[in-house]
Amino acid sequence: MTKNQITYQPVQAITVKAKEDLSAFRFVSHLGSLCAENAKSLGVTENDWLKDEFASVVTLGTIGIEMTTGINAGENITSAADGKGTKAGENSEINGRALDSISGAGFIRMILVP
Repeated sequence: MTKNQITYQPVQAITVKAKEDLSAFRFVSHLGSLCAENAKSLGVTENDWLKDEFASVVTLGTIGIEMTTGINAGENITSAADGKGTKAGENSEINGRALDSISGAGFIRMILVP
């Protein structure tokens, strides 16, 4: 699945001032930067945003996420470095749950876990 093929249903989005350029379908921190590895996210971007813009971040519902690794539907997702998603380990911060399976890096849909 490519990012142009993702269908999702955002329920709630809020704005945060971007502290850096933000790519679409990446985890964003409460400070407005891309999430670091294994960090709790505010939500996920739907679009690309430039530093200092007020970026819309989906905080509730389903959204696409760019993954660094493969994952199975139903498994938990945490943040990797650069705001991408990765399969969560035992002590990871859980930011979402996969709605699709993927065998390697790419895009999937997920449901956000507040």
